[in-house]
Amino acid sequence: MQSKARLLEDEFSERGKIPGVRYLQSFLLFLCLFAAYLLRVSISVAIVAMTPDKNSTDFLLETHYHIPVFNWTQHTKSLILSAFFWGYLIMNLPAAMIGRRYNNQMLLAMSMTLTVALSLATPSLVVAFNWPVLVLIRFLQGLTQAFTMPMIHGISAKWAPPNERGRLVGFVLGGLQFGTVVTLVGSGILASTRSGWPSIYYFSGAFGIFWVILWLLLGSESPDTHRLITQSEKNYIKSSLTQTVSEKKNLITPWKEIFSSMPVWAVTISHAGHNCGFWLLLSEMPTFISAVLKFDIKSDGLVSALPYLAMWLCQFPVTYFADYMNKKNVTSLTFSRKFWNTLGMSGGALGLVVLGYMGEDANAAICMYVFVVAIGCCTNVGFNINHLDLAPNYAGILMGFTNAVAALGGVMAPTVCGFIVHDQTSVDEWRVVFTLGAVILFFSSIFYIIFGSAEVQPWNEPKNESVGVRSFMQMKTDYGTSEKYTPSSSPSSFVKVTSKYTMFVRQ
Repeated sequence: MQSKARLLEDEFSERGKIPGVRYLQSFLLFLCLFAAYLLRVSISVAIVAMTPDKNSTDFLLETHYHIPVFNWTQHTKSLILSAFFWGYLIMNLPAAMIGRRYNNQMLLAMSMTLTVALSLATPSLVVAFNWPVLVLIRFLQGLTQAFTMPMIHGISAKWAPPNERGRLVGFVLGGLQFGTVVTLVGSGILASTRSGWPSIYYFSGAFGIFWVILWLLLGSESPDTHRLITQSEKNYIKSSLTQTVSEKKNLITPWKEIFSSMPVWAVTISHAGHNCGFWLLLSEMPTFISAVLKFDIKSDGLVSALPYLAMWLCQFPVTYFADYMNKKNVTSLTFSRKFWNTLGMSGGALGLVVLGYMGEDANAAICMYVFVVAIGCCTNVGFNINHLDLAPNYAGILMGFTNAVAALGGVMAPTVCGFIVHDQTSVDEWRVVFTLGAVILFFSSIFYIIFGSAEVQPWNEPKNESVGVRSFMQMKTDYGTSEKYTPSSSPSSFVKVTSKYTMFVRQ
């Protein structure tokens, strides 16, 4: 099978001088995450612009242009920032289950459309009803965006050959960082214009609409349904996935095996720990940079974005090098996943501890901030794509499950920070927050080292084929009987065999 896949790959490489459709799909999914993070992350900068300090330049500028401002407490702001993740937490697993039954391409388009509609309505609704409606909007956006990662992983499982998985899926996940960079820089610039913070919501919504149109025109759930793919590329992709991805629909999800699998829990704990650290920095660092390091809103966005630009750039050599080492059998897939995951999470934990002791030294703090975020790109070839290794047939379900648990990290980060940080200018209070984040990252990293794996799990193989797929003799073997019915058999023999056949059908 491997030699066949190799021949097909060589054939496709010789025939086509342009990148295959699988690269187009990766680019479209990259733009999907880019658009999603424009809509998701913009609140981190927008909330700073919406609640400026009364003695700041930002406040004077916004009142001059008659832009609405609000006097929200830190606790209220933490509630707003965490509301998204409550919706995200609730809907992730149901979204993944829905994705098992319906077209992933259309679900992705519909969820983005609803998120965009909520973004476009935000400015007028917040001005009319104040912060409670913003909490509700963020909660609803969490519900709609819960479809994003499970659908992307479900689609990627059908498009990404194993020996290209690090590059293709790693590039897709890079949309998180690139979206964060553009959001933090662009939001700061938009907030300082005459249009003020409302323009942040309008811009992110407009790009979301653009992506939906592009996706409906050029995207597809699988190689089988794409109208532009060549037969040779389709054969290559399908041949490389034959042994791990089933062609059957409506597979019964092996919930018991998933919930009792330690490799799955290793991914889950790692995902949750990473999210806690990631969203701690993403949601709270703009406030830290503004209150402690004394940057204005425009500079705040630029500084906040710098680490994510570094992370996005670093992920290219990391994913290519990891794939190369695996392809040359220098490292096993399991060792590779654990090595890069440890580097990303333990390195980030160490950096967070150091960041807490930088005080008000702006240059040193920003440098350490860049390091902590940039090294996190290593997790893109660690736990972040491990779902596809463990069970390609259930990659969307696994992502839905781990992402639901990981959403707790997004909820906890701003909520805990709101309880700890009462004085936003207090370096000591921020140090407690950073240290706590470091402990969570380090523990998650150790758990993954002990229990993580990249081996395809036995329960990835579907066990719920229709009765006609397996022979009656195979059914007989499954239920430990050597009896079979013939016209000369006794009625009791018929009853026994029919009873076991019925058990088989019900399974």
